[in-house]
Amino acid sequence: MFVGHYAAAFALKGKEKDASLGMLFIATQFVDILFFPFVLLGIENLKFVKDFTAVNDFNMDYYPFTHGLLASLLWSGLFFVLYFFVFAKNKVNKKSIAIVMALAVLSHWFTDLIVHTPDLPLVSGEPKFGFGLWNNKALTFALEAVLLILGLWYYIKRTKAISNIGKYAGIVFVLFLLLINYLNLFVLPANDDIQSLTISALIFYFLFAIIAQYVDRKRT
Repeated sequence: MFVGHYAAAFALKGKEKDASLGMLFIATQFVDILFFPFVLLGIENLKFVKDFTAVNDFNMDYYPFTHGLLASLLWSGLFFVLYFFVFAKNKVNKKSIAIVMALAVLSHWFTDLIVHTPDLPLVSGEPKFGFGLWNNKALTFALEAVLLILGLWYYIKRTKAISNIGKYAGIVFVLFLLLINYLNLFVLPANDDIQSLTISALIFYFLFAIIAQYVDRKRT
């Protein structure tokens, strides 16, 4: 899953007003932000198999340090500790902020579960899980769109625009995300070069987070 992960970021921001939407965007993609560099370093493994699924050529047969359920719990625990004791330590609602940041990290495993082939481990090795929606490109796109729109709807319902830009920035941003996802799924050729894939993925993850933070500053 790609942009569908950001549904959790919008929803969790709607739940906790003092959490940073930009950092929630980072948190929901945190394990993928680690995954691509880990592959480059040889810590985890990604093989490119032509037409492995309808969506991509990714055969991810070993990535327990980022996409194992236990690892996801540990990374989410790290976010909780950092926000509770460091980044939000002076806020009255620091526990709530730390919880939503941790949930953002953990949400990645459960949303991936819907689309991945059975390659998501609990710890490392078998058993592995995945419902395989990536075998249907149209349904994958539709699911991500529905999740993202629902997340945005909850965010807009729970916040208020403080400028004319704030009224429409979130909607425009989500439409932009859906356009990027459409191009990625249906138009652009597969990228099977791990180095360029890593660079482009990281650029988009951080670019989206910066835009999300800008959008959020136009609402309260």
